[in-house]
Amino acid sequence: MTKQIARKGLSRRTRLIVAGVVMALGVGLIAFFGTRAWQSWNRFQYMRAEGLDTGTASVDAIRPWMTIRFVAVAYAVPEEYLHSALDIPFVERKSDTTLGELNRIFDRGFAEDGQELAVVATIRATIEAYRAYPVVTGLRDVRAWMSVRYIANSTGVPEDYLVSGLGLEGDLSAAMPLDLLAEREQIEGGPRALEAKVRTLLDAYTPTINP
Repeated sequence: MTKQIARKGLSRRTRLIVAGVVMALGVGLIAFFGTRAWQSWNRFQYMRAEGLDTGTASVDAIRPWMTIRFVAVAYAVPEEYLHSALDIPFVERKSDTTLGELNRIFDRGFAEDGQELAVVATIRATIEAYRAYPVVTGLRDVRAWMSVRYIANSTGVPEDYLVSGLGLEGDLSAAMPLDLLAEREQIEGGPRALEAKVRTLLDAYTPTINP
């Protein structure tokens, strides 16, 4: 009789422990995903406030949580140009790696002022240098995350030619990623159709040769 009671008591304690672990796990998951959702919301608000979604942001708006691809699209600078400036080995170049992670992985430390990460400082200087002397990379790949300005810079095909050929207007149109642009312009066929139109324009472009 005593042994049966003991077994029942042990079983109850076990159930309480399991229930406690499950509850703790649930609270932990809620806290984890809740924190990430809050961070995402804050970053979204930051993007809108700084003009990162319209291509009008200052280089001072760059933050360690941004990825190489994000910066490339937001500032219309080819990814390979940024990777090259950071001296990242080709086999280790990943577009979805954040600037903070790159700084840690390659042990870049801090900039000369000791206040910001060296990678962030380098990226800012690289964008300013690119704006002064745009580099034509000759890339012909067209994807939904690219903007018309990005494509123009990376192919050497004039931005005005692409904007006009697509029937667009305004500086904002050139700065928006193609997927958002297709949605805003309500283009039939969506981003893929817009990508196809851009490729057609690239193939049809004939550079003007001055005598």
